[in-house]
Amino acid sequence: MRVVETSELSNYKVLPFDLFTENKTKILEAGEILTPGKLIMLKNYVHIYAEDLSSTEEDENETSSANQEKSTHTKQRLFNFSYESLDPDDFETVINRESCFKLETQIKIKYFYKKILDLILQEHYDDAIIKMQSLVNIIQNEIFKSVLKHEKGSSVRFLGEYQLCHPLNVAIISGLIGKKMELPQRSMDELILAALLHDIGKTKMELHDESAILSTNEMELTAHTTIGYKIIKETFYLPESIAKVALEHHENNDGSGYPKGLSNDYISEFSQIVNVANYYDNLANNRTLVSVTNNREALREMLEIGTSRFSAKVLYTFIHMFNYDDIQEFNNMMF
Repeated sequence: MRVVETSELSNYKVLPFDLFTENKTKILEAGEILTPGKLIMLKNYVHIYAEDLSSTEEDENETSSANQEKSTHTKQRLFNFSYESLDPDDFETVINRESCFKLETQIKIKYFYKKILDLILQEHYDDAIIKMQSLVNIIQNEIFKSVLKHEKGSSVRFLGEYQLCHPLNVAIISGLIGKKMELPQRSMDELILAALLHDIGKTKMELHDESAILSTNEMELTAHTTIGYKIIKETFYLPESIAKVALEHHENNDGSGYPKGLSNDYISEFSQIVNVANYYDNLANNRTLVSVTNNREALREMLEIGTSRFSAKVLYTFIHMFNYDDIQEFNNMMF
């Protein structure tokens, strides 16, 4: 056995060997994805060990063969999944007990999106986008059919892990706005995909503190929009209309936003829609400087901000979608 430094592990995206404590208790298996959370967890151990690699040539060949088998197994585990094949019992997560979506639907959609993010982190971009487009269809064909006219805003939100729920919520709310505005089907497809990817720039940044208020570090915030635009254009090869949403979803109607200080019609329609959905979900997640406890308080806050930040057409379309008397507290809906 050899000692492994946690700094060494940061070089890997997929763990290439098993990790053990000094008592030879296995901590992680080869093939597991080294998420930021797992790296933080490993720092709690005084010493971490892996099998000694200085063995005979025969041992090395056996290890190489085993690693190839594990690599094949890892690839199968990464790629061979579909929404229909996912078992909700395999994924432990928070649900919204007041949701208009079935419990199984909430779990499976979050699980599906989590596996798509894993593909992106492993840089399997083509496969990730194919799966992402499947998710767009699921949102339109399964989620939207569950949403009634003047639904409670609190009942269409996913609750729990911000990195999973926020893009899903923004995509669903953006899509509902687009549907209300009677956008054509192709535009709906692009809008929902753009909303799912609006914060993709954060995957390349050290923004892992989920309790942080979003407006605390202007440099990091500005960077995630430009990084996201570049990823969507140069890595995913998606249309400009989708990439612009990553770039512009923090631009404000009065020109006070970032990164370019655009205003009014200089901001794309998709970006105007996602701006409203993004701000609403951040309000509901208590990730703005203003604190709200329920849907009515969130809508009231957005009305007070009004057209200084939001497109009038988009804002009032959004406000009229939901029941203004929804006072169910967000924190009391998690189960």
